[in-house]
Amino acid sequence: MIVDDRLETVLRTNVAGKTAARTQLRQLVDLLGAVPLSEWTARHAAALQRVESLAAMLDDEGSAAVLRSVRHRSAVLVYHFAQGGPRTASAAIAAADLPDEDWLALIPRLPTQARGFLRHRSDLGEDVRKLLSRLGVNDFLLPRPDVAEDIAEIALPDEDSSLPPVAPETELTAPEPNTPEPAVVAAGSLPEDGIGAIVRRIEAFRRRREERQSAPVAPGTTGLAPRLPFDEERAAARRQAAMVDLRTDAAGIVVQAGIDPAGMLIGSTVFSAASDAPVRCDEAMARAFRRRQPVSAGRIEIEGAEDVAGSWQADGTPCFARSGGQFTGYLLRLRRPLALVDGKATEASERASEADRLRQLLHELRTPINAIQGFAEVIQQQVFGATPHQYRAMAASIAADAAVMLAGFEEVERLVKLESRALEMEGGHSDASAILARLVEQVSPVLSARNVRLTVAMPPHAVDVGMAEDELERSIWRVLSVIAASVAPAERLSLGLEADGATREMWFTLPASLQAQDDTALFAPEASASGGSFAASAMLGNGFALRLARAEFEASGGALRREGNRILVELPRLTGVDADHTPGTARASGPSGEAGRFARG
Repeated sequence: MIVDDRLETVLRTNVAGKTAARTQLRQLVDLLGAVPLSEWTARHAAALQRVESLAAMLDDEGSAAVLRSVRHRSAVLVYHFAQGGPRTASAAIAAADLPDEDWLALIPRLPTQARGFLRHRSDLGEDVRKLLSRLGVNDFLLPRPDVAEDIAEIALPDEDSSLPPVAPETELTAPEPNTPEPAVVAAGSLPEDGIGAIVRRIEAFRRRREERQSAPVAPGTTGLAPRLPFDEERAAARRQAAMVDLRTDAAGIVVQAGIDPAGMLIGSTVFSAASDAPVRCDEAMARAFRRRQPVSAGRIEIEGAEDVAGSWQADGTPCFARSGGQFTGYLLRLRRPLALVDGKATEASERASEADRLRQLLHELRTPINAIQGFAEVIQQQVFGATPHQYRAMAASIAADAAVMLAGFEEVERLVKLESRALEMEGGHSDASAILARLVEQVSPVLSARNVRLTVAMPPHAVDVGMAEDELERSIWRVLSVIAASVAPAERLSLGLEADGATREMWFTLPASLQAQDDTALFAPEASASGGSFAASAMLGNGFALRLARAEFEASGGALRREGNRILVELPRLTGVDADHTPGTARASGPSGEAGRFARG
């Protein structure tokens, strides 16, 4: 799956009643339950808020019923539901499938009531049971009997040696004081699924409890009990936290922190940009807090305990009250910024990865459009029989639109390959002056119809450049088409070609509509194309066409940039060719004319 938008799809669905709430709650638990803790982002936090609102619509038993029906592997969901009602907490803990490492980190943070529900699980590891025992939870489920274990002697009442079998879940009651002394009976005479199984489970449980009680525990090594000041082993060094979850109030003060101990951060103000603050953020993050906007890739510097001191990257979302919509604070996640060993190599690798994903997406888009185009051509050409003319016209229009879309996909893929260095331009040589004159002659009738006056300055001789003729013509045409499509009626334009020693430059005057844009807006991919006869050549926007032309010139050894009110193109010089021509400028009204006016007054 290239684009996973299942979570966004669920969140866009409106909930109209309790039935829809139960369905959406199950979907969200199913999706969030498969997300590892290290991959949680702001959209998962938003989904968790939706889970909280859905649970509020249902009662305790309704939420518990949903949780019993779906397994999950999320410690975040366990911690979240453990704060709710007893049935919901019990169901969330029972449905969780967590490794022992997650249980060890989660149990100290659970409410006391929720810890008690863990006694009903029989799949907990020995370390988890020891931790629960230290926290006061001792009455676990009896372990399963060990069939291979031979018990030499079992005590049974001698009054009735033929007792009926009892289920393993049957509660055993203490014998009355006047019960006779039991006799010893061979274990082989007991039923496997009756009292014998229960007795074996009791004995196994007692042995394990005695082993836990007799095992020595080194003080101060778990981090859960206070250390005594004398004769203790040195505690193991704590590993520095790589991620911390925070909740702030409306004033930006931390009220909850997912770190042990939480007091290292609780009470700190995280949205202060003051340079002398112990916890300070960048200006963008402070501005997002003032505007109650989401925080993305914010920077935080903390001066304090070693576990939390240093640089952090923050992502978060604002919270608002259900009743009244009052701002209540932020949910933040702090991560340690990654230390890049080779910044340039990493940037190139990320760019190549993004380009590869975009090419895969374009491939997936081409497949259905090719199919649509093929079916439209079948209908238009009446391959399977006569078709009404109205349907044939519609099919021809659909096929044409599909062809335009496919051409656009090819342009996008070409730009991606050029910018990621996955495509090299074809080498060669061509005469730039002849190509420019030919393209000007093609565009002049359209400009004349709009009363646009174009002045062209070119040298009288050939200007050889190191670029294949078809590639150079295509790149120049992209720039020329954007200018011609953006020009206003009766406007004056000029372009020229200069050859001075090793320099080969071509320049175009920008129309007034493009001069008003800055460089970012001029080359922005989302810049829409202007209307007119040239809109088709820049179907993805003027900015995209200029950006693609720039990538083509750069891949060939040239450059394209803006200088004031002009677009300047540095053409690649032809290697090994003496290009030391005497430059000159001439007015041209065609490929080799002398007056540069392609529009009649």
